[in-house]
Amino acid sequence: MTTPPEISHSDLRQAVTASLERPQALAELGSLYTELDAQLLDAVCLGGGACCRFDLAGHRLFVTTLELAMLLQLPPAADSAPLRCPYQIGPKCHSRGYRALGCRTFFCRQGHLQDIYEAYHAKIIELHERFGIPYFYVELTAGIAECVASDE
Repeated sequence: MTTPPEISHSDLRQAVTASLERPQALAELGSLYTELDAQLLDAVCLGGGACCRFDLAGHRLFVTTLELAMLLQLPPAADSAPLRCPYQIGPKCHSRGYRALGCRTFFCRQGHLQDIYEAYHAKIIELHERFGIPYFYVELTAGIAECVASDE
């Protein structure tokens, strides 16, 4: 079994920057999110943001290059704790319209809607391919830290 190659932080930053320079790709990602949200009208978050504290919830949120670029259109909280979503302030999500696919398809009491996640993840991969955006799949807080650190 071989291990995957290390992701170059420079490559990740460049890919996110390239995504931000393709507003049509971000608009189409937003349309996919709107389509998905319409399918999930009956799924309601009852956890009060508990799953956004990844360290306590025992899980990690992974995002694609485009999803990371979408989120980074809003500044993350500067004082967020490691392995906690920097867009959660108190129990509320402050990036609600920009939140990633994993956020939209995971519900503490219902679990992860795996089939829906996989179908939309494939659509997001197709967006990367169609717009020529390098595809990375990174843990959210590490990806944000890398991109924000590069801006300083």
